[in-house]
Amino acid sequence: MKDFGDVVIYLGAVAAALAAIAVVFRFAVLNPWKRWTERLIATRVTAPLDKVHNEVSPNGGGSMKDQVNRIELKVNLISERLDRHLETHTWKDMP
Repeated sequence: MKDFGDVVIYLGAVAAALAAIAVVFRFAVLNPWKRWTERLIATRVTAPLDKVHNEVSPNGGGSMKDQVNRIELKVNLISERLDRHLETHTWKDMP
């Protein structure tokens, strides 16, 4: 039985060594790699999203949102003027 006991001890030592290697690999390789990829993805994704956000948010005149708001105001003004014009002029008044 002594040989079986030695095998169990050796297998335990190998298992402990593999566990230690896994822990070192995780903290020395995987965690830094994960942080690096998260930063890389964050910078490549958030920068374009920030540009889009700035364009669709009012900022005092230069964004697309501001331009759409100005166009909407002008369309509403033209619509009101046309309605007033149509109220005062009928097709009967046309020569």
